[in-house]
Order: sequence, then C-alpha cells, then structure tokens
Amino acid sequence: MDDRFSRRAFLATGGAVCAGLYAASYFSGSSARRRLKALKTHGLDKGIAVVHGENPRAMTQKAVESLGGMSKLVSKGDVVVIKPNMAWERTPDRAANTNPDVVAALVEMCVAAGAARVKVIEHTISPNPRPAYEMSGIAEAAKRAGAQVLFVDQERFHELPIPNGKALKSWPFYEDFVFADRVDVLINVPAAKHHSTSRLSMGLKNVFGMIGGERGALHKDIHPKIADLNRVLKIDLTVLDAYRILTQHGPSGNSLADVDNSPERARRIVVSTDPVAVDAYGATLFGLKPDDIGFIREAHEAGLGELDFKVTAELAV
Repeated sequence: MDDRFSRRAFLATGGAVCAGLYAASYFSGSSARRRLKALKTHGLDKGIAVVHGENPRAMTQKAVESLGGMSKLVSKGDVVVIKPNMAWERTPDRAANTNPDVVAALVEMCVAAGAARVKVIEHTISPNPRPAYEMSGIAEAAKRAGAQVLFVDQERFHELPIPNGKALKSWPFYEDFVFADRVDVLINVPAAKHHSTSRLSMGLKNVFGMIGGERGALHKDIHPKIADLNRVLKIDLTVLDAYRILTQHGPSGNSLADVDNSPERARRIVVSTDPVAVDAYGATLFGLKPDDIGFIREAHEAGLGELDFKVTAELAV
C-alpha cells in the first residue's frame, strides 16, 4: 500500500471522527439535539464520469448511470436536497446558473429511485430570490420533474462550529443542507465558470448558496474559507454542469461573449462522489492545473478529496 495514501487516509478518517465528536459536544447542550448529516452510505463507483453531447438531460442521466445509477445512492423514502446554482437573474444561455435540464434529470432520477421528497433550494444573492429562480429556468423545470422548489427562510440558519477550521471557526449554515432530520442525500449541482475573486467557481465554491451570514466577508482570504465550509457540508454527489462554460466576468457574466459552448471545451457533464476531484477536473477546462486554484488545493489538504483525479468513464450521447 502507498504510504502517502495510507497516511492521508488515516488523517482524513481521524479528522472525520474528531469532527463528529466536536459536533456532538456542540449540540449536547442544545434542546433540539439535532444530529448533523453524515455522508450517505452508497454503492456508486469511485472516480469521475464525463459525458459529452448535445442533450444535457440525457448526458446527466448517462453520467450517473455510468457510476452505477441513482438507486445506488438514493434509497426508498429518502429526502433529497439538490443545490444548483440559480443565484443570478440570467437565462440559461448566459451560463451563470446551472442548466435547468441537468437539474430536471437529477430530480427525475431521484424520484424514480424512490425518494420521498426532492427539494431544490438556493440562497440567492438577492434578498428576493424569485426572479433568479424563474429566469434561470430551474424552478419550472424542477417542479415539472417532481421537486419541491423552496426559498430559504432566514430563521433557519444555524451557527455551527467548523472542526479544524483553518480560517473559520464557525459559520451559519442552512438547516436543509446540514441536519439529518432535513436531508438524507445532498446533491451539489454547480455551473463551471470564472469567478472574479476565487478565480473559478464550481462545486466547492457553490456551497456559498448553502450558508448565511455576511458572505461578502468571506471573499478576503477566500480559498481556505471555501475549504473550511466544505468541512461541515457532507455532499454525497457533485454534478458539474459544463454544458456551457462562463469564461470571464464571472460569477454572473456580462454577455454571450463570455460563454464558451464549443464541444472542444464545453458540452460535457462531470459527475463524482469526490467533490475535490470534480473541481480538479473542472480546472482543466479553463486551461489550469488543479493546484493552480487555491480552494481546490486547500480542500485536498483538508482531506476532503483527491487532487489527482481519475476519469473512470468517458462517454458520448
């Protein structure tokens, strides 16, 4: 066995145990005594699935199927929360939000696997989320596929400790993403895009839509903070929408000139249970190495996933 891998696995496991004990002690004094969500035990294959094509719904279905299918993750009666990027008042062709067909495909697969509820939620930039939900096309697509599309309730953010946090010791998280009585399976569905502060925005950065607090304050020294937030959130599946890529003026974009939809660079869906590996692959779509991006490197060093990704299935539909 590779000694470096053994040591990394030991540290990651030890960190997870410590995190659980720390979280348990934190809630022991709470009248609610709410248990934090853990990663779902599943039968999905390891590695990354990449599917190329022209139909994002079919591409998403094929990518998940190539890892074993949604029934390997979602059990009958599960509550599934899907977190797309739908923070911006932009139409799908602007690539600022997740493609609505990708979200719809995931909802349909979760329903078919027996999920009791599928919730689609985003904490948008604007205090009025409705325009972004509607303009993105995600709200309508998700509802038609069988999901409940919900707005956040500002009373339901909870300050949680961040065990072993490098830059953050605690932060407010939305309960539907973190508590075991609110979610069994958490699916993160980011868009692949440029970001003016973090350089790129993909899965690890997409968790900003799962938290509250003064999010603008996180932009200073942002890279370790992104990793710290991901120490708390237990994301079971990451589905990167790279059907279109926002190459500049992110995270919202200015015009169609900022979007690349060429098959050489875009027109692909990337799926894995390893959130770091997904972002590591995503960095290459921008002509970058994974360790060029601070938050990818920080998340790997925190034991949250692998920097050296392995594409185990590459298909076209």
